Amino acid sequence: MILNSDQILEEGLITLDSNSHGKPAQVGFDLSIKAVNKIGGLVGKVLKDKTEVNQHVGVEKQMIDGHCGWLLYAGVYDVIMNEGCNIAPNRVGLIRQRSSLMRNGALIQSSIFDPGFKTDNVGTYMFVNYPIFIEENSRVAQMYFHECNWVFEDKLYNGQFQNDKQR
Repeated sequence: MILNSDQILEEGLITLDSNSHGKPAQVGFDLSIKAVNKIGGLVGKVLKDKTEVNQHVGVEKQMIDGHCGWLLYAGVYDVIMNEGCNIAPNRVGLIRQRSSLMRNGALIQSSIFDPGFKTDNVGTYMFVNYPIFIEENSRVAQMYFHECNWVFEDKLYNGQFQNDKQR
């Protein structure tokens, strides 16, 4: 079962920072963009006992037609949202792009946000195929949650990216 926005807010699955421009959606919560980093340069590594993340270089904001944001060209970007999450033991989260991004040739693909994962600002990857300008704090993605069997406290996510402050 996918949760509706009332359930998401009642359960505190989404957390908001002072710059949040996100809002409830029919089956999820719209997320607003806070920062953008270009991915590439070094070799990322997925090892048996840890992950070494590829280089992330901040993309500078610029003004276009009176709007402050990021002009992005084809490539892979780490996008950080104004909203965070606190995922309950019986929930799992995913992020997808809003249709406005997809219609402009940009896709968002998230990993699974496991039961027990929490962070002040969720992040995910955006794949840009054609140049696009994204205004700061605009709604670009939707986070939605599925109900899952209860995960026991000793099985909750507690990996290296818990409360990730590298962002």
